[in-house]
Amino acid sequence: MTLKNYILKPFENVQEKTLLAIGVLTGVVISCLQLLTHMRSIAILKQIALKSAPTLAQTLSDFVITTIVMTLALFVFGKIINKKTRLIDILNTVLIARICLDISVLFDINGYLSDFSLQLIDNIANPEILFKSNPQGFVYLIITSFASILCLVGFGYYIYQGFKLATNLKKKYMIIVFVLIILLVDTLTRLITTLY
Repeated sequence: MTLKNYILKPFENVQEKTLLAIGVLTGVVISCLQLLTHMRSIAILKQIALKSAPTLAQTLSDFVITTIVMTLALFVFGKIINKKTRLIDILNTVLIARICLDISVLFDINGYLSDFSLQLIDNIANPEILFKSNPQGFVYLIITSFASILCLVGFGYYIYQGFKLATNLKKKYMIIVFVLIILLVDTLTRLITTLY
């Protein structure tokens, strides 16, 4: 078994307890590392810029709430597709897939990206001034934008692969429903996590 197989097909090649441990541990570590940023993951697909660092209670709550809600929604849908769908498989799918997106929060260590984004919004009518005073900020913004797109693609790849394996998903209309559920749940968790 090569490292490539472990990375590209973790749900087929890694034991479920190991996947669970990796997912939970990575989530907790990234929640703690978020304290060094000015970002908060208020939903699996949504990070917001803050004026200061979030609290540990916020980051851990965000992680737990978004993971549980997404897992439960996909588990219910998985049971509709295949009665043999297991909760642990869906939980592992969500935990492993979200690692890709959670990593993108770390692009904002020390609040550099958030601060630059807020400056850009303040100078939206005249961005040339900001470009002249901070050209490396634009370069960093472009690099992190491309990296964020790659993280989103990684999330899509892992959530689909894990869900497909857990439920034996085959029909095209079910794939559309799967994507709609992810988007709906993401919107719902945004509403929940902005309450605190």
